[in-house]
Amino acid sequence: MKSAAQLEKDVLRLPPAERAHLALAAWESLEADPALAADPALDPEGVALALERDRQIDSGLRNALTHEEFRERTRGAVK
Repeated sequence: MKSAAQLEKDVLRLPPAERAHLALAAWESLEADPALAADPALDPEGVALALERDRQIDSGLRNALTHEEFRERTRGAVK
């Protein structure tokens, strides 16, 4: 079995569309694991921000973004 480091190297050599597909599949697999997704030790600042945004959306202070709006706003943000 390959190590995570070797898999990362292999994935980064794939064409962008295939990397995007794998990234989405990996993300969706994490979303299916509530214990992992709820672990604040993974990213305490991110978890705090997400909880605050969730509270704002629930209270009507903010509107949730559609997937397309999110993609538009974050286009080019990750290098």
